[in-house]
Parts: sequence; C-alpha cells; structure tokens
Amino acid sequence: MELINCFDYVILPKNSGLEKYKSILQEFKLNGKETINIRGEDIPQVISGLIKQGKKVIGITGEDLFKEYLIKNRNSNLKIIKRIIWDDSEFIFRKPTLCFLGPKEKNIQDISRNFKVCVNLKYKELAKKRCLSLLENKGFKIKKIYAYGATEDFFINGLVDFVIDIVCSGNSAEKAGLKVYEKLYSSDIVIIGGKNENQK
Repeated sequence: MELINCFDYVILPKNSGLEKYKSILQEFKLNGKETINIRGEDIPQVISGLIKQGKKVIGITGEDLFKEYLIKNRNSNLKIIKRIIWDDSEFIFRKPTLCFLGPKEKNIQDISRNFKVCVNLKYKELAKKRCLSLLENKGFKIKKIYAYGATEDFFINGLVDFVIDIVCSGNSAEKAGLKVYEKLYSSDIVIIGGKNENQK
C-alpha cells in the first residue's frame, strides 16, 4: 500500500469490530508515521479537522460510519481512497449490515401504520435516508427512539416495535426475538483521506 507513504498521520480505529482490519495500516507505525487511535465513527471528523490544519492524514474506518458522516457533512473535504472488502464467514451477510429488524413471529407486511422504532444513534442519518423517510413518505407515523447501544433491549422490554441496527452474526437479534425484515446498508472497510491530496 504505497499510497500511505505520502501521509504524515495514520488514524486507526479503536472499535473491536474493526480490530482485524487495523493491522492493514498498523504496519506503517514503524515507518515514521504518527498514529492516532480513536473510535471509528469519529475518524472522518478528525481527519477533516487535521486536513484543515494542513496535515497530510489518512484513516481507516467502516464504510457505514463514513457514509453517516457524509450524509451529515454534504460538503465534506474527504473521499474514499481505497475500499477493502469485508468478508467474514461468521457474519450472516458476510459483512456488517444495517438492518430493519422486527419480531420473529411476524413479517414486514404486518407493520402497522403507527409504530415505534429504536435506532442506533451512530446510524441516525443512514437509517433515515435508507428507511424511515421512505416509510414516512408513504404515510407511516413513526416514533423514533435513539440509543447509543443495546437497541435490542428496547424491544425486549416492550418499549419499541422494531429496531434499526448493525447485524453481524445475528446472535443478539436472535436472542432478543428479532429477525431481519430488510437490509438497508452493507459495509466494507474504507481508507479515507482528503479530496485534494495527490494519492497514488
């Protein structure tokens, strides 16, 4: 990955889910690169800030997290430099996938016109764009609850009818009595940097 040699800073994710892909960039730590370790969802914002300070920086994160950032920052100075296919045989869709989940004993056709949904806050805009706005435009009345994690707990405790969150192995959804009604966004790993950098 010769392109990384053009940069002064490499930003790596702290997230456990991205841990196995961290090694792709970690090797450059010993080549004089300064590394910064932060949560994957914050990486685009940090890169953007460092670029504005005139720094040459590159980072690795989940494509879903980068897409969420781009929806909120339409005039972003960032782009995908390289996509790395996420292919994990232990994941039901082979990669992390943002999903609309509902009760196992029902189907998507059973959705009432008024419902409550818990959305993982990390994917608020992505969930809105890929699902909630589309349903609202069709006349559905949706009460949205945003949580930082454990979205299934809101369903288990009867606080919501549905959940929008990332599905990996599907084990936690299964235990909560949920199943995937619809896939909204599948994520690879992306290396991101500035639009105006001369990458090779």
